[in-house]
Amino acid sequence: MYIKIFQFIKKIFPFLLIFGIAKIIVYVVPLWLADILTKQDYGIIEYALAGLGMLVSAGFGLGMSGAYPYFVLRKKDVESEKAFHIHPIWLLFIFVINQFLYYGLSLYNLKIYLALNFAYLVANQQFYSTKLKSKESILKAVLVDSGIYFMLLFYIIGVILQIIPAILESISTIMFGYAFVYIFYGLYRFYKIDKENILKKYKEILQFSSHILLGSILIFAITVGGRIVVERYFDDATIGIYGFYYRLAAVVVVIHQVVNIMFFKKIYTYNPKILDKYFSLFFIGIYVISISVYWILPFVLPQFSNYYRETYQENKILFFILSAQMLLWIASALNSSIVDREGLAKKTNPFLLLLIGVGLLVIYMLKNQLTLSLLAFVHYSVFYITVLVQYYNLYKKEIRFKKSIIVITITYLISTLILFFLQ
Repeated sequence: MYIKIFQFIKKIFPFLLIFGIAKIIVYVVPLWLADILTKQDYGIIEYALAGLGMLVSAGFGLGMSGAYPYFVLRKKDVESEKAFHIHPIWLLFIFVINQFLYYGLSLYNLKIYLALNFAYLVANQQFYSTKLKSKESILKAVLVDSGIYFMLLFYIIGVILQIIPAILESISTIMFGYAFVYIFYGLYRFYKIDKENILKKYKEILQFSSHILLGSILIFAITVGGRIVVERYFDDATIGIYGFYYRLAAVVVVIHQVVNIMFFKKIYTYNPKILDKYFSLFFIGIYVISISVYWILPFVLPQFSNYYRETYQENKILFFILSAQMLLWIASALNSSIVDREGLAKKTNPFLLLLIGVGLLVIYMLKNQLTLSLLAFVHYSVFYITVLVQYYNLYKKEIRFKKSIIVITITYLISTLILFFLQ
């Protein structure tokens, strides 16, 4: 028995080591940036990368991150594999257009230019990461997922060594150079494949992925909507505050990413009853960890972050709401995989579109008394209803996640009650 345990640990140790290092970088680097950039510049980066950039990347992606596992894992359509090589060429076209509009026509400012370049990079990372996870090449998938943050770490080291100026233009230049990794690799892979009938197959994939595309955009709009709405009603520095505490709360998302990478194939193939059992237990664990982190961090982080010390007192309620919201972020992400695998994106999208419209209307009606905490709570409630909508559409297809629904609802009610006492 001990030999088997040792062999198992030995087998997964390289993954845990590389994953741990990569995710520490992903988690720490954006928080580190808050102490290096001005508050305004940090807000711009948060908006460009995790706000508009993340949302636009869903559009650039054309739903391919959902279509690839559907065709390759669910349908076992080997011929479709070649057609997916067209996708990086499409992304390259978008990248070139962005350079022309910014440098050639000066059509928009650096914030938008950065957001579109980030969107290009995120779309590539998600596409290649999905392919790698589908083939269970999880170590490579982890590194690809973290690419942008490795580049930001390179920028931070350069600033500390005083060889790179601490300005947004430096980040823009580094990301521009990083983009060429995907440009050269995409062109090389496209050149090497047999191109017979791939355009016809790609059109077939697009017909399927169009519903996933809309679903991805809507889910991303709900996920990153906080930063985008903050940009509408507040200033860049406030975006930075919202993004900083969102990232602090997102430490539990790392746990979700471990599960998603290691069990990606199983999520697309396991019986829903089995998934419901494991999801519900996973959700309980995530919620407990998330709320525990909220209470522990104030005793630890002030030793390391000036930004945190300067902003925590007036934003601790915001931090609690975002900490509670992370469970719903994770639940919606896991549910999206189930919705995609069952071909239910088309039926789910109208509900999500209506929900986003109602959420924006509520925020608009509250604009005169809108605070970051109030905005975050409205966003939290929209997330909760989003998860219920996903479960509802799965239920109509006789796919029931009863235990998961109970856990999600109880945690939402508990969080609302705690929030009442924190006021």
